[in-house]
Amino acid sequence: MAAPFLAGAQGRKRPNILVFLVDDMGWQDTSVAFWKEPTALNRHFRTPNMERLARQGVRFTNAHAHPVCSPTRTSIMTGQNPARHRVTNWTLHPDQDTSRNWGPLAAPPEWRMEGIQPGEVTLAQLLHDSGYYTIHCGKAHWGASDTPGSDPTNLGFDINIAGHEAGAPGSYQGVDDYGNKDPKRSAWAVPGMEKYHETDVHLTDALTLEAKAALETAAESGKPFYLYMAHYAVHTPIQPHKRFHGHYEDREYPETGHDIPKVEEDYASMVEGMDASLGALLEKIEELGVAEDTVVIFTSDNGGLSAHGRGETPRGTKLNTHNWPLKAGKGSAYEGGTRVPFIAAWAKLDGQNPLQQELPIEPGSESRQPVVSEDLFPTALGIAGAEGLIPGDYAYEGRDARAWITGRRHDYDRPLIVHYPHVWGPKGPGYEPHSSIRRDDWKAIYFYIPQRWELYNLKKDLPEQKDLAGERPRKLKKLAEELRASLERMNAQWPVLRETGEVRPMKTP
Repeated sequence: MAAPFLAGAQGRKRPNILVFLVDDMGWQDTSVAFWKEPTALNRHFRTPNMERLARQGVRFTNAHAHPVCSPTRTSIMTGQNPARHRVTNWTLHPDQDTSRNWGPLAAPPEWRMEGIQPGEVTLAQLLHDSGYYTIHCGKAHWGASDTPGSDPTNLGFDINIAGHEAGAPGSYQGVDDYGNKDPKRSAWAVPGMEKYHETDVHLTDALTLEAKAALETAAESGKPFYLYMAHYAVHTPIQPHKRFHGHYEDREYPETGHDIPKVEEDYASMVEGMDASLGALLEKIEELGVAEDTVVIFTSDNGGLSAHGRGETPRGTKLNTHNWPLKAGKGSAYEGGTRVPFIAAWAKLDGQNPLQQELPIEPGSESRQPVVSEDLFPTALGIAGAEGLIPGDYAYEGRDARAWITGRRHDYDRPLIVHYPHVWGPKGPGYEPHSSIRRDDWKAIYFYIPQRWELYNLKKDLPEQKDLAGERPRKLKKLAEELRASLERMNAQWPVLRETGEVRPMKTP
């Protein structure tokens, strides 16, 4: 059925917005190439609906998130860099530092373990206040347990489907009640999905069914909708999505001769299940008669997991290589930790549609414009015509990407700032407290434990193999000084010495 006219505050029709956020999806975990050429991973994964979306819109090949989930998700909600909002690591309990305890440095003692809370400026609340019907579906992970921020309806959403404080499900399987059967892992049990308990319905499919029902309610309301579809997939636990597992079982990676390990069979089926959800939502939006009026933004919350829990890659390699040609993975300072897929498109193309004429997205286009998670905040508000609701004194770092999405303008030299003053997980390349700045093709990284700078030219050296800090001291000094000044302007917190609590600020060269 067709939805009624969706009128904005100024009496004009406004676009619906679907943000499709995948958890831990790597830059190459798709059949859509985000590099200059397809890779072995692109030939391995099956994501036909991502391919469809890319054909309808623009692929950003230089899109970034922050190294782990809660910082990125909070940046999407607030438009702020983690250095400013201070949810600099993943959250769970309001009094629990989730940082690992190896190495001489500990996290800033006052980082926001409680996450964001009601009363703060959020994207969902501003869209709600501007007349949007706001739907949260899937993983929230903004506010810690037993705080109001753990419930998305306290942060601006009209509907919350399965979102709470945890960053992963206890299980993806309905027969396991999505983790509710194991009292030892109750913090990870997915809430509100009881109707699917004791069934063979995978969590990704269950969330999709609930999101489709919520879209029907939104259409009946007569309001434009904002659907934040934040899948738990493809985060651990890596478990098979049975509908798609046969596409990978007992097979070799294409054109390599390497057997696909069991864990990678399961992982690929989860990726394909996520992609099927995207297709199902696009079909539902078209069924409701509003596809021509709906903008879709697809991305991930950090780079792909590669430090643990994974098997052998198509290249015959193991840990810290699952995002090749990028280095390392989730939690790392290197590109594998932060570079993500990003597509913006209309759900259905119609060149005569006034909304699409206002935001013309060239089908099948590609952009090397750097974008980052916090850009979604002003971009979504701009698409909604609600940017005027942002308080005049509200400080945020995100930039409105509409001109980049349409190709009308570019700003390749805009800086991207990452600040992660924590130890995330196991030891490995870049998995330690760090900050970085990217400006155009150059990237400078500061590691707080050895107080060491590294410098890379990503255009010539995407895998970050050749450290140019010694060869280009003037370039490094300029970037380092800009990074330090930017962090100080945002009142960034520094890591501390674990034994004494002494603050360990950045040292510029």
